[in-house]
Amino acid sequence: MSSCQYDPTDLIQGIKMSVRDDMFVSVSNAFSNFAVLIHPFQNASSGGQIRCNLRYNTTDRFVHSVAVVGISKYSTNGDQFVLVFAAETMSTMTPYVCIGKISKSTCINQLRCTDVAPAGSHQEYFLIGVDSNGTFAYGFSSSFAFKLDIYANIIVLNLTANDIWPSQRFIPHAIDVADTWAVIAGYGYSDEVKKDYATLGCLINLSVLKNASCINLTSETTYLIPANVVSYNELYELSVSIRGRNILVGVRRLSSLVYLKQQNLSLSVTNSYQLSYPDATSFGRVVQWADDTSIAVLVENPYETPWSTSEIFVYGKSSVTLTTPVFTFPNSQQILSSRLSSPSFSRFGITNGGNLAILTDKGDILVVPVAPAGYISAWVDTTALTFVFYFQQKLCIGGTYKNHSSLGSCQICPPRTMNPGTLLSEALQCMPCSNSSSTSLCPLASLADVDSSKVPSYSQAVAYPETSDTTDMEDLLVVNVFQINSDSRCLVISPIFWTMITIGICISILVLMTVTKHCGCEKFTKYRKKAKEIFKHTDIIGEGEMWAGGLATLSIFVLVGFSYWFSVSFIRRYPIEEIIGPATFACDQSLVNAQFTSGLELLAIPKSEEAQPLFDLLDAQTFYLTVELINTGFPCNSITAQENLVGSKYVSLAMNCSRSIPDATTSVTLPFPGHETTVQVNMTGPYWIGAIRLCTRGNGQINASVALLALDFCQFYTTPNEAIGRTTNIPISFVKSVNMTHALSEADPNRYSGIWIPTFSTVALSDEQYYNEFGNYLRYTSSLTVIQIVIDERPFYIKNIEQPIVRTAELVFKGLLFTSLCIELFAFAFLIIKLLILPVIRWTQYLRRALCWKNWKSDILNLPSETKSNSSSSIGSQKLMLKMATELTMVNEADTSISDRHQECIQKKYSISNIELDSSKLVSRL
Repeated sequence: MSSCQYDPTDLIQGIKMSVRDDMFVSVSNAFSNFAVLIHPFQNASSGGQIRCNLRYNTTDRFVHSVAVVGISKYSTNGDQFVLVFAAETMSTMTPYVCIGKISKSTCINQLRCTDVAPAGSHQEYFLIGVDSNGTFAYGFSSSFAFKLDIYANIIVLNLTANDIWPSQRFIPHAIDVADTWAVIAGYGYSDEVKKDYATLGCLINLSVLKNASCINLTSETTYLIPANVVSYNELYELSVSIRGRNILVGVRRLSSLVYLKQQNLSLSVTNSYQLSYPDATSFGRVVQWADDTSIAVLVENPYETPWSTSEIFVYGKSSVTLTTPVFTFPNSQQILSSRLSSPSFSRFGITNGGNLAILTDKGDILVVPVAPAGYISAWVDTTALTFVFYFQQKLCIGGTYKNHSSLGSCQICPPRTMNPGTLLSEALQCMPCSNSSSTSLCPLASLADVDSSKVPSYSQAVAYPETSDTTDMEDLLVVNVFQINSDSRCLVISPIFWTMITIGICISILVLMTVTKHCGCEKFTKYRKKAKEIFKHTDIIGEGEMWAGGLATLSIFVLVGFSYWFSVSFIRRYPIEEIIGPATFACDQSLVNAQFTSGLELLAIPKSEEAQPLFDLLDAQTFYLTVELINTGFPCNSITAQENLVGSKYVSLAMNCSRSIPDATTSVTLPFPGHETTVQVNMTGPYWIGAIRLCTRGNGQINASVALLALDFCQFYTTPNEAIGRTTNIPISFVKSVNMTHALSEADPNRYSGIWIPTFSTVALSDEQYYNEFGNYLRYTSSLTVIQIVIDERPFYIKNIEQPIVRTAELVFKGLLFTSLCIELFAFAFLIIKLLILPVIRWTQYLRRALCWKNWKSDILNLPSETKSNSSSSIGSQKLMLKMATELTMVNEADTSISDRHQECIQKKYSISNIELDSSKLVSRL
């Protein structure tokens, strides 16, 4: 006996499991055991599941196939369950069929077996099935077929292959049984003369089992190897599933699905699909109707997953392409525990009620009940030490919904809708997001309506100031002292404005003193003389010779005083880092006593002794990364962090994590291991991420004149109406920024400060295009979300130099120069008055007096004749008056500043009692 004839570990050959809504059975020849689950999909509130293990009563048995009947028709209290199996006695190669009856309450079983072929009739394929009524069992092989009355335990029909198959060498590989008919898929001669094998589908009338109607399922021209057809070869596996009058056949060798239609006594091919998933080693070895409108197909190794090496793909029956699976099992919401160690699925079955049972290559059993709308069937007890694993119904997770019953996962909420995941009832639809503002963050799979303005990007990096056009102190003094602006604030602080007011006051004093002089009041004359003496002592223009220069000196004091106030205030506005408020002493409130230069320098260039400590602090600073996962359901216990090393090696990183359920935000903080490294944050679970905010922070440090500034940068990442992709790489480039501040005093040391400035690159965030191209079902095929942050340092640094426009000693010197300038300006003004304005005034006065004298003289000479005939004394008086007037005029022409005393002396000299004209009037006219 060859060991390959009876491989006890192979759970694929034959039918090693069968399932109905009320019963599941699997066979393990390696353990000589039947695993029986009674009411496998019943929840705990309805009594739960019952598990029975039925050991073989012999070591000489090899079970080829098993079929479930379910509750016995004659069981009054529903306690008795029935199964049927086809087996061989290995020592004699005798095929037989057995009926097993099991008590639900005690798991006691009874077997009744009947031989169906003589000894020596070894079968590579020995299939058995039960009709939908659970009355008859049907067995098929390449040499015989039979019909068994289950409850009477009688072989009703027992026929040879020649009575059934049109091809003499037909080998059945798969079977499914309806009520009165069955479909068997296998390989047989397409041409009996050439004896070429083809893939056939045969319709069997279960009442007679004779003369099956067979058709070619494929149009292939490839020659089939007879040895692989006759003896067992997994590559040649076929599968059949019936739903109503629709039949589905899977042809693994061609990765094909074939749709058949049962019409009266024949079959017809209505459609055929051939798919080839990348890296898949098997497609279509097992096919099942999931419901009336969808089908389930077993696919081996479609891509690497952490749960299993095979998956069940579910398609709409009229849409079977590489990109149109509705969902796959397992998926990110329906995972398999590591307890199973990435199994392969040997068989699976879906009941008429839509429930799923899976048999793995290790003999483990997965029981997945169909979930109603708003729920999903998920593996809850992932640590159970057993070979049967039950999935239980759970509410859809946050960010998803489900509006129909199915075996699959919940679907993600569309944009502008959400499911917070905290509801106590099922989510048949997602709730609309209430916030309609531009800052509302409510993309795919949202748990909350997040206000993105609360998580903004911000940066400490600012443009280094530019030096103003004016960097000379004299220019600054001239511009700010001799400036009048229409702005009220500028006018109030304008030095020239207050100087002009002072000049106005001085002019008023000058006018007052002039009026006092001509009024002739001796009381005011005394004060006037005293004031003149005081003003002469304050005269810095005429060096104490002009009392008018003393008045001008007051204006100089005001102008110079304001300039000193400006200078002192200006020199204090350094350095720029210590400036708190605006420059209130000037119209330009941004005025600073600083000039700036900026450039790039290579890090390889040696540093000065006073600058090197800052670079040491920058190199030693520890960066802290905070990853804020916004609008996500990932809990802290599902997140890990690592530093990626060379190749696939990595080391785990410690981290702090916090979660805000109302804001649907999880925040992770961890230190960067270095300034050039790759940090990876892994999130395991079925959730998605709406947005990411990355923050880099670092503590500052001050050491004498060297200051390392605290680091605090945040960058917000999101993609409109989409979720962040499953794998996101974010590069961050750091560059040193060094500020060198020269001291205001040459004796003081220069100060250095530095900060790291990160540059966050623009990255691709969404997998939407990938899903559109390769299938939306891929959203749910991975439970691992990875954010990889790659940081590096640039080989250069930014060097910013700040130095004062003017220092103290220079300011004192320039202040003195400006004072001298102001004095010279006023002296120049007096010079202009003396050389230009006064001569014009004198010349004007001279012309006026000459004209007056001419007119007066003409008036005297043209007196009437009766006046001329007056006494000789009158004529003498007139001549005397004329002479006196002439002398006064000459005196005034010679010196306009003659004192009143000189004029009085002239008048006394010519005093005549009989002068009829008033001398004062004459003087006034002159």
